[in-house]
Amino acid sequence: MFRVWASLLVVIAFAGLACDRTTDPMPAEPEPLNVIIVVVDTLRADHVGTFGYDRSTTPFIDRFASDAVVFERARSQAACTFPSVNSLLTSRYPGIFIRHPKGQLGIPSSCTSIAEILQDRGWSTTAVSASHIVRATPTEYNPGGGFDRGFDTFVEGCRWRHGSCLSNMANAELDQIEEPFFLYLHYMEPHSPYRPPTNWKYRFAGDYEGHDFIREGNPNPIAEMLFDDGPELDITDRDMGHMVDLYDEEIRFFDGLFRRLIGRLERQGLLERSIIVLTSDHGEEFLEHNHIKHCRGIWDTVTHVPLIMRIPGVDGGRRITSAVGNIDLVPTIVDYLGVEDDDFGFEGVSLRPLLEGRETGPQYAFADQGKYRSVDDGKYHLILDGVTGSLQLFDVLADPLEQHDLNKGGHPQVSLLESALNQWLEDVGQRVRFEKALAESAAKEDELRALGYIE
Repeated sequence: MFRVWASLLVVIAFAGLACDRTTDPMPAEPEPLNVIIVVVDTLRADHVGTFGYDRSTTPFIDRFASDAVVFERARSQAACTFPSVNSLLTSRYPGIFIRHPKGQLGIPSSCTSIAEILQDRGWSTTAVSASHIVRATPTEYNPGGGFDRGFDTFVEGCRWRHGSCLSNMANAELDQIEEPFFLYLHYMEPHSPYRPPTNWKYRFAGDYEGHDFIREGNPNPIAEMLFDDGPELDITDRDMGHMVDLYDEEIRFFDGLFRRLIGRLERQGLLERSIIVLTSDHGEEFLEHNHIKHCRGIWDTVTHVPLIMRIPGVDGGRRITSAVGNIDLVPTIVDYLGVEDDDFGFEGVSLRPLLEGRETGPQYAFADQGKYRSVDDGKYHLILDGVTGSLQLFDVLADPLEQHDLNKGGHPQVSLLESALNQWLEDVGQRVRFEKALAESAAKEDELRALGYIE
């Protein structure tokens, strides 16, 4: 009898253990990641150490990049802030934004932005912008404001001020923001005028004797000479060298601000649970193609931008050579956040296969600025002048400043890239209405010129 009761007790005990196992709580779902996008206005890739620059403009960014994923051939979709940032935040190509009604530069209601997507799914959404274009409220350069759709908070009190102002306001937001959050930061360094803070210790720019506007880091008189019948100026290599020195000073200044931002995130325990993206809206011309500033061309100097991504769980320390675009950022972010694509109308693609080392087919990056359209395959950059119909081809790896047109003697890559470009024009609805698209671009440029946004 004792053995029977003992056997029953053993059975009951094992049954209890089995019940314990079946009632164990399921593993908790991982907490959703935060998203931080840092846009450095007017930062061209080839002035960043990670992308081969021989000056120490970005010592901290270079260290950050060594533990992240670097996209060596990233391109902004336009060389002007308003269409470029619109594309970045919505994953739509610039043509739709060029058709804005007069006075409107912000995100149109027909396009869903990353801020709206995440806000609808419970993320806190905050923007801190020093830009005179990327704003919620109107300015003389952006009469309609309109970049605040989807943001719970849009902080714009640092307009045109040095990045330390923006960093302080960003810190104030980080003190109170609830996770998960989306934080968009738009710094104005190194946008012209190239003037570091008065207490800045110069590293690159030495003594200069010459034009006052050069000393002040103001390229506008050169732009007026080139584009607006301004006074003829004698501009030497030394003059442009000093302008570039000042531009690099501002990049180095931003590098320190970025170091403090990442340090703050690390101390707050946010670094390991946040997707961090560092990029730019466009680059800058310093007479490489007889142009100055931006908004008028489509060369690498103005559309090849740094793109560095740090994603928890994705191995860092890697460099990706495929051609990609800022238009691919939003699809990539929502992919990693597990947000189902509810037909948001994205025209970019998720970079997750590239980030995780999976094989992909040919990658192209497209850009649209004024009369120009271009396609980049990671090595060759084909540029179409829509007015003349002429094509230029550059090997951007061997000739990064695009000084030697390979199409002059004919090149087999032209037909392949022209076919890809024509297919893209068809996909975005410009192929059969190309003349109208060019007219719309010209009209928008005239509007921006009237606002003083471009010369």
